[in-house]
Amino acid sequence: MKKLIAIFAVLLLAAPVMAADWSFFGSQRVTTFYVADDFGDYETNGEGDDWGLQWNFQGNSRVGAKVKADKVTGYIELGLQGTDGGDTDVSTRRAYGSWKFMDESQVTGGAHLKVGKDYTPVTRFMSGQVFASDAGLLGLGDFYGRRPGQLGLTIGNFEFAAITNALNTTGYAAVAASGSGAGYAAVPGVAPAGSDPDWNVPKIEASYKLMFNSFDIRPFAGLQYYKVSQGASVLTDDLDVYSYVVGIDSMVNIGAFYVGGQVSYGQNIGNANWSNTLVGGSAGSFATLDGTDDVNDTKTWMGLLVGGLKFTDTLKFEAGVGYLNNNSDATGFDEDECWNIYGQAVITLAPGVYLIPEIGYLDKMDNFVGDDEGYQWYAGAKWQIDF
Repeated sequence: MKKLIAIFAVLLLAAPVMAADWSFFGSQRVTTFYVADDFGDYETNGEGDDWGLQWNFQGNSRVGAKVKADKVTGYIELGLQGTDGGDTDVSTRRAYGSWKFMDESQVTGGAHLKVGKDYTPVTRFMSGQVFASDAGLLGLGDFYGRRPGQLGLTIGNFEFAAITNALNTTGYAAVAASGSGAGYAAVPGVAPAGSDPDWNVPKIEASYKLMFNSFDIRPFAGLQYYKVSQGASVLTDDLDVYSYVVGIDSMVNIGAFYVGGQVSYGQNIGNANWSNTLVGGSAGSFATLDGTDDVNDTKTWMGLLVGGLKFTDTLKFEAGVGYLNNNSDATGFDEDECWNIYGQAVITLAPGVYLIPEIGYLDKMDNFVGDDEGYQWYAGAKWQIDF
């Protein structure tokens, strides 16, 4: 916290020199949920099921600042991650500057150059799911690009970004528990010891939102490539690892009602650090070794449907469902699936003060060796105050 105070002190001192307008904000969140787990074929601590209470300060609570200086704007958002009464750890959630180099008279919506760390063009928050620190069906129906470093270009409703190459060489994790797959080794990633992963081009993403009277349609896509050189490893040839995604989503607003949906299809999305599910239930979406000279690709598709009703200015209802399917080309691998459904009420107690009761069910289904991973029920609420 002392570091946080020091940072803002420096920013306040620098503000007059920069002739910029600064405004500060915060959002503090606490999760209070009862959770019941069935572990399927994988007992945990000798038990087939368990339940407990989650009563935590959410790790996506935040404090930040917005800056405006003529055609240049800035945004800084720090994450506050303490949970159990200990010191609050501080992380950088978003930090970028934006230059408006064309105004609305030159192009509809203007044109901006973004430099920094922020959400990428493939990301769109379509679900308001609050369980698991506002999971939002991210990576479990809603494709997610996270918040990497990037050079971004926005021209009207078109977004493009050249992004840090994730260079993720992870393999499928082993499951250490009882069950038909018990004892199998972790499936190796694409960079065995002694190999040399390299990238010479950034990850790229783009999206375009077509706007209509009561709805929109937004196609999006992304591509990443890196090479794994033999080096002193067991590889007998260099490996090429390609990751891509294509998808489309839409949001429809009819009076007090709204409904949204998204579908996406990709390859090796885990290697690009895209959309790994945040609430568990999937072994992964990575390329794996095929012998010593090739890779097995993993295809992933996911989809979601959400709908809601703004009953009054202080009460809104929403429900949503998301599905994820990973399917590796590796011999003997089964489809790895899971799906999640939830319903909630968003109650505005006062301006900036929210209580959001929610109930949901996560079915982790079967994993890639055919074992049942169980399911999870949860019920409770998120408490949030924005200032």
